[in-house]
Amino acid sequence: MNECVCIGEFIKPHGIYGEIFFVTYNPLSDALDSKIALFITKEYGFEQLKIEKIRRVNKGYLIKLFGVNSIESAENFKKIQVFIKKDDINIKKGEYLISDLIGLNCFNGDGQNIGAVSDIYTGDTDIIEIKSKESTYLIPMIETNISLIDIKNLKIAVKNEKNYKI
Repeated sequence: MNECVCIGEFIKPHGIYGEIFFVTYNPLSDALDSKIALFITKEYGFEQLKIEKIRRVNKGYLIKLFGVNSIESAENFKKIQVFIKKDDINIKKGEYLISDLIGLNCFNGDGQNIGAVSDIYTGDTDIIEIKSKESTYLIPMIETNISLIDIKNLKIAVKNEKNYKI
């Protein structure tokens, strides 16, 4: 099976007919529809959900699954994370999944490895956290600081890292 990425979680049942309120971790995501395969984890791996209906609501989605026809059965999905196949994500040029960036080696302008990406803090300007045995850097992900992201070769070229060393 293709690699899966967590996109959000079921929060709580909605109504008496088994709909479940779902929120995405990325509030800008509007790509959820009944054509996209959704998965949850089970002991043996991923299990695909059978979706009857999805509809956008205020701050999330209401999802009706086949076979989930009561508030009691919907309660079993409370706080369950939901995944999609990575291949089903529409990524534009210059956009990256956080999971693809974590672990990439980072090099400064002199070609010196300054550490690996340990986390990404999202906000108006995303911040990349780079850690090595000696140092930690928190670098804003803007053009003046990031000159190259090369997922294929597992590296990121950074500039101005000395300004962001903690």
